[in-house]
Amino acid sequence: MYNLRRIGIAVVLIVLTWFGLTALHQHLDPNTSKSEEEYEDAQWIATSTYWLDRQACRWMGLCGLAHWQPDPAVKPWNKRVLSRGQQKLLDGDEDDQADADFPDWDHIPGDGERLQPGDWDGDPRVLKDVPQYVLDHAPLIHLYSGERFWPSDIRDHLTHVTAYANHTSLNVSHVGLDNLHTLNEGYRGRDLFMHSKEDVEERPDWLSSAYNKPIPYDDPEPEEDPDMGELEYGEDTGDEPSEEELETWFDPLGDGKKRKVAQPLPNNYRSPRQDLRKRLLPEMPKPGGYSPAPAVLVIVDKGNGIVDAFWFYFYSYNLGTTVLGIRFGNHVGDWEHSLIRFQNGEPKAVFFSAHSGGLAYAHKAVEKGKGKGREGRPVLYSAVGSHAMYAQPGKHPYVLPFGMLADVTDKGPLWDPALNYLAYHFNTSITHGADAKAITNPSIATMQETLQPAASNPNAPLGWWWFKGHWGDKFYELSDLRQWRFVGQYHYVNGPLGPRYKNLGRSRVCQSRGVCRIVNSLQEGKKRSWIG
Repeated sequence: MYNLRRIGIAVVLIVLTWFGLTALHQHLDPNTSKSEEEYEDAQWIATSTYWLDRQACRWMGLCGLAHWQPDPAVKPWNKRVLSRGQQKLLDGDEDDQADADFPDWDHIPGDGERLQPGDWDGDPRVLKDVPQYVLDHAPLIHLYSGERFWPSDIRDHLTHVTAYANHTSLNVSHVGLDNLHTLNEGYRGRDLFMHSKEDVEERPDWLSSAYNKPIPYDDPEPEEDPDMGELEYGEDTGDEPSEEELETWFDPLGDGKKRKVAQPLPNNYRSPRQDLRKRLLPEMPKPGGYSPAPAVLVIVDKGNGIVDAFWFYFYSYNLGTTVLGIRFGNHVGDWEHSLIRFQNGEPKAVFFSAHSGGLAYAHKAVEKGKGKGREGRPVLYSAVGSHAMYAQPGKHPYVLPFGMLADVTDKGPLWDPALNYLAYHFNTSITHGADAKAITNPSIATMQETLQPAASNPNAPLGWWWFKGHWGDKFYELSDLRQWRFVGQYHYVNGPLGPRYKNLGRSRVCQSRGVCRIVNSLQEGKKRSWIG
């Protein structure tokens, strides 16, 4: 009888905990719309072959807990499985077609003849260079010291994934950066996925991209003042922006009307940093902060002297965070970004993306780089595993209380994306609070008018930008032993959509709709979450 009572109490506590955490999560989560996973919930539950599992999932929210197993960032050496490429090398069966399967980074999409800069002389679409002020204030990123999943090259990533419609292979080959958009035909974006060819739980080398870890700097990092507390670091922000000042750059088109932004004037200025990059031949040593994985710089001129410089960072894997020893939120492919808003060439604000939101800071409030070539540039911190962006090191709780679910950042390897990037100019409508789902089925002419490579990289591929699907696997079915769900949180979720779905047409600095506040000190930012 005593044992039965204990079991009954335990069941009641589990049920109450589930209801409490579910209600709390729904209250705190800023996402008001259902996710793709939630829309497919009934079908997802039905994939389990066990009646008890299906009922526990439907009525108690305990889905696939029998599948649970430790999910470390790195598999023990004795449990790892060699990738197919590694096994071929060991067997002496090196693939002679490797070069053929590896897309040329400088190759141009094949939808008709591609115009070169000289062909556009006298045309308003003539290729424009990157303004020098954008590079002078390019972000610096502290990756986490214990990070296991480093920046990835999108070109390399595509060689390890294959096109799927939901959970069904499309059986297409030779899909690369130049022709990725050709997969759109006949499919909705929500149904398209780039599915990993190998089991990601075996942690193949391409998933971690350890070979892209930034090169260390030769000069020693400056020591911090031991008397300076964590919240005081970089706090010299000056006065808050006045209402008059905010009106000029905070919301450049505040009347609610949509319009097409003007094409930026041609800029033929050659950046010293770009010239340096071109002189760095493969056999020459690379400078500190350099990563072989290129960042993506997208410049959007919004008129009236307002220019937004979006920096996108790609990782092949997002390792979720753990709650009570259970890991949630893993996904293949991970796009993160930061935004620096300029007014007449002067930086005014920095946006740090984190999960489905982020925080916007006044530029003068954020920490600045130190050392040759880094002075005055904003410093960002990338969280371990999730790669969410923050303005300072430390622990950053979100959604659940008591720090149960938190990102962690520190002063790990410093990455300088301005040393290796692809640059584009994007001409889009200003969308205010609405996310720019943008042109769904653009014509070739629309593609050429809307997105253009910068003059520094005229042969940069364009097709990948217009791919409307996901850059990773579809969330695994409940029948998959790698999958589970608790309190509405999945172990594996869908891979992300690409950069053009990050609301580049935003009028205000924040990514999401709703209130957008500019944080004026690191201390204030510490008290606020990524919800905004």
